[in-house]
Amino acid sequence: MNGILSEKSKSLAFTGHRTVSVERQNEIRARLVEAVSLAYKSGITCFYSGMAMGFDLMAVETVLSLKGKYPDIRLIAVIPFRRQNCRWPSMEKERYQNIISRADRVIILSEYYFKGCLLRRNDFMLEHSCGLIAFYDGKSYGGTFYTCREAVKKGMDILNLY
Repeated sequence: MNGILSEKSKSLAFTGHRTVSVERQNEIRARLVEAVSLAYKSGITCFYSGMAMGFDLMAVETVLSLKGKYPDIRLIAVIPFRRQNCRWPSMEKERYQNIISRADRVIILSEYYFKGCLLRRNDFMLEHSCGLIAFYDGKSYGGTFYTCREAVKKGMDILNLY
């Protein structure tokens, strides 16, 4: 149980916005492949994702797509509450389920939604990683802002692909 979580120095977390404009999706996917590959080559084998729509799902699909090349790369899905995707469009729900079924580990932090549970999920990922791969536009509100600000407070490295 603990082994996969204890290596903070070998783990990174993803944080980013719910939407990535269609025009930028291919560019961001390419930058994710590059960023994850570079991180892996520098000793990072574990990647945490909060599994939100948008950047998070793009990031985890990138990690999963690199498993052939890097067999020991690990994806840990950190779900803020059990039915996180219940109000999502059906295509996104399917994508989410597919990812969950292929993750190395799925951690569900709460059975039910509560105010602040998304930030608690972000805190959990920060506690277990040494840096962030972000897609952050610089605006001072929202979950991505919160996560990047907390990471800076902790002196963590942030690679912003925005």
